[in-house]
Amino acid sequence: MEELLLKKRIAELKKRAEFAYKAEFTDFLTLSEIQTAKSVLSGANFLFYGGLADSERQMLCVAPDTTEITLELFPICGMRITPKNVKFAENITHRDVLGSVLGLGLDRSVIGDIYLKEKEAYLLCAERIAPFLSEHLVQVRHTAVSCRIDLADTDEFKREFQTVTRTVAANRIDAVAAAAFGISRSSVVSAVTGGKVFINGRETTSPSVTAKEGDIISFRGYGKVRLKEIGGLTKKGRISITLERYQ
Repeated sequence: MEELLLKKRIAELKKRAEFAYKAEFTDFLTLSEIQTAKSVLSGANFLFYGGLADSERQMLCVAPDTTEITLELFPICGMRITPKNVKFAENITHRDVLGSVLGLGLDRSVIGDIYLKEKEAYLLCAERIAPFLSEHLVQVRHTAVSCRIDLADTDEFKREFQTVTRTVAANRIDAVAAAAFGISRSSVVSAVTGGKVFINGRETTSPSVTAKEGDIISFRGYGKVRLKEIGGLTKKGRISITLERYQ
């Protein structure tokens, strides 16, 4: 039902862009929602962007064919969150920051990716809620913070990865996930049937589905990896893969 509603929303967005002759935007979409949106955007002039080059949650812009969509058009704002007293500040997590923001009564769809750096955080959000966040986000967990609008240097906040190389018998999701998280294939199969494994934000229902380069694989309780590269065969006939493990 949710997927059908999203497809309807995207179709209406396309019509508005055509008839109003101006760019139209969604709020931030999840990886799964982005895949759904792409399925109904054939022939449209569109672009996805989340604020930074590696942002996963992204807005969609649909525009008339004659309009060039640039990144500057997106109504996205960056918010730098810093402790008021670094000496007494706690180490915070993604969950801590998100929980404090949603605790203000905001919807998840207006919040993009959150990046952490030491005791600071950088949050991407819909431009319209930035003034509200600046005024009302004053605490994360037990730490008093200040929140201000800031355009971060793209090199300052980057997602941290641990790159690892593994070999697998096949690039099926059960084999790749087992290699990525250091568990048995049978454990992955059980996790798949239990609804705990996701590819690009979508629950996978088959352990034999093919994993492709660029896929983001999430395993509840174990973490998340990106399948960066599928290499050639080793001397033993196995497939070499490179994974980026989220830190």
